[in-house]
Amino acid sequence: MRISLSVIPSGSAGYFCYSHIMLNLIETIAIEKEARYERDQRIFAAHESGLSYAAIGRMFELSGSNVKDRIERLRRRQKIHESNDPFVKLAPKTFNLLEAHGLLTIEKVVDAYSKNKLLNIREFGCKRLREVEKWFPVSKN
Repeated sequence: MRISLSVIPSGSAGYFCYSHIMLNLIETIAIEKEARYERDQRIFAAHESGLSYAAIGRMFELSGSNVKDRIERLRRRQKIHESNDPFVKLAPKTFNLLEAHGLLTIEKVVDAYSKNKLLNIREFGCKRLREVEKWFPVSKN
């Protein structure tokens, strides 16, 4: 979807118009994302019922390899969601930073958090810290 901003007049009315366009764009993206999620759920259900990747691909006008990728991605997401291991739920970048500094147990991460040592790790900023707070049993200061 392309939006031309050259037709937006300057001034406060232009800002309102731009804001309105951005809100519509965000809403459109959210609707499309939800539609893809629902389609992927139907693809997964079709696979669970025993259909081949190729047959599902024909049903949804996708290639068999695309169907296979979508099913694998959905399985990974479900596995992550069901897991009790906080390391599994971390973004790869966060996990790699913790691993590089030898923080491979929950106790070590909680200890480093409580001693404010995580922010001393290069490239470990507020976003990574919030992620640790979300998945690890730490008490926020």
